[in-house]
Amino acid sequence: MASWRRSCREGLEIRPSVGKGLGLFTTKALEEGEELFEEDPVCGMALLMFDQPNGRRHCQHCMRFLPETLEGGTSVCCAAGCGAFYCTKACREEAWAHHSVLCGANECWANFEQEARECCNEYYILAARALASLRADTLEEDLWEQSPWSGYASPAWWETMKRPKYEDSDSESSASHGESSSADLDSEDEASLDRFFQSTVRDQTCDMGQKLLSVLEGQVSSLAEALLRAGPEPLGRLMGLLRVNAMALHAFRQVGEDEDQDLARGMAIYSLTSAMNHDGEANCFVSSDPDMPQRCLVRTLRRVEPEEELCIDYLQGSPYTTEQRCQVLLQQYGIAPPEEPKEPMPYMGTAFVDGHVCAGTRAHQQTAGWCLIVSSFLFKTMTSTAISWHVLLWHFHIKTIPGTS
Repeated sequence: MASWRRSCREGLEIRPSVGKGLGLFTTKALEEGEELFEEDPVCGMALLMFDQPNGRRHCQHCMRFLPETLEGGTSVCCAAGCGAFYCTKACREEAWAHHSVLCGANECWANFEQEARECCNEYYILAARALASLRADTLEEDLWEQSPWSGYASPAWWETMKRPKYEDSDSESSASHGESSSADLDSEDEASLDRFFQSTVRDQTCDMGQKLLSVLEGQVSSLAEALLRAGPEPLGRLMGLLRVNAMALHAFRQVGEDEDQDLARGMAIYSLTSAMNHDGEANCFVSSDPDMPQRCLVRTLRRVEPEEELCIDYLQGSPYTTEQRCQVLLQQYGIAPPEEPKEPMPYMGTAFVDGHVCAGTRAHQQTAGWCLIVSSFLFKTMTSTAISWHVLLWHFHIKTIPGTS
């Protein structure tokens, strides 16, 4: 199981990047196509999304496709009989770090998971997995600094989104019914709605935090319990960390098969890859091994000079136009467009390098609804790869946040 703690191989360093927070740098020259590192998600954080018809066909830990029949194969099920299946005993044992507490056979957890489903918010499940995996019991004054994820960018998640706004498309119909559109609101009204929106998200986080505490209490480390008892901020920061740093996953039954056949989607946090900043002319790219969907590999796209920052293109492989890319990068990451934006590389679909699949990387979230409680996940596949990194469309804009460390 990978660790939250960031440890670089010789020649790589994580250090401050001007205007971007932290970044990954090389201290020596790198050749084109050089493999820098490969890594698994921290704490086995690959997660299948809600309401996926093919979700049960994939390992609940690493997302590998399971055999057609479980009989006689290597697949194993949860010992408590909750219905979770794993590709091997090793995967089941790794998942046990959190699944021992967060098992569907536990009625209290099953109820919490159902509430998260009703919120259409997998980040509550990801945060629960991280907290359930904590093992620290020594409590000091600053609880957050004792967590293994304290070195990651972690704004409260209600600060990482913008209030959805309805624009011109419905203005006429709204006016005919005596309703106000966004264009009718002055700055004071806008600010008031923004505060109300963030307050609603914070209140929901507080409520979910108390319910999660009732699930974990007495079964996890004292640090996990203390973080949840400290109010909504620690859980909100953990969810903000996940939103800012999450990478998106696709796993298929077999490379080259129909895109919708046995498709599963997930999210994961990576200790080093999540520290890499964006560059429209990236010097590195992310790929994945078809046999290990949860594992990512980072390679160079060109020769890299000593002391150069290693960057990836957050919209790698996406079919967006130049204008769309600029809008997404500004809204999602606060990255201002260059003075002379260059045309993106043409959308090429599947690309393989030494048997690995190359595709899009970061998760993009955008507004399509008003209330957090009735939000839902939408997906837009950025490539037609069998196992791919893709851009995740969610129902909220992410607030401007410098860096992705």
